[in-house]
Amino acid sequence: MDDKDRLLLAALRKDARRTLVALARDIGLSRSATQERLDRLLRSGVIRGFTTVEDGPVADGVAAYFLLRHEPGHSCAQLVPKLKRIPGIVAMDAVAGATDMVIRAEAPDIRGIEAVRAAIAGMPGVAEVTTQMVLERFA
Repeated sequence: MDDKDRLLLAALRKDARRTLVALARDIGLSRSATQERLDRLLRSGVIRGFTTVEDGPVADGVAAYFLLRHEPGHSCAQLVPKLKRIPGIVAMDAVAGATDMVIRAEAPDIRGIEAVRAAIAGMPGVAEVTTQMVLERFA
């Protein structure tokens, strides 16, 4: 499984009903190349009926919360459309307090979490990002 496969799986987890053309556009491949990847992931058992396999490598991945502070003059609402384009982000909440937003991300490995963090931190309007790794999930 390579980075394009991970992007494809993340896009499917976000919305498994998207068209093949939309998925291809999101991961930067042609429609036919995306179809070949889907077929291979289906044959290998990573995807079963267009749902991720619960005991597969993605389920055994890592998760993190990113505590984001935006720059003065920016808002969470302005950042959300850009954040939605980052593969791996599964939840975003605006909060009150020292942090403006809490973002949950999931990835197959630490490299994936680092890529999400780098994408968030590099966005215009983001003043600070603090990472909290998930050690154990209870619910």
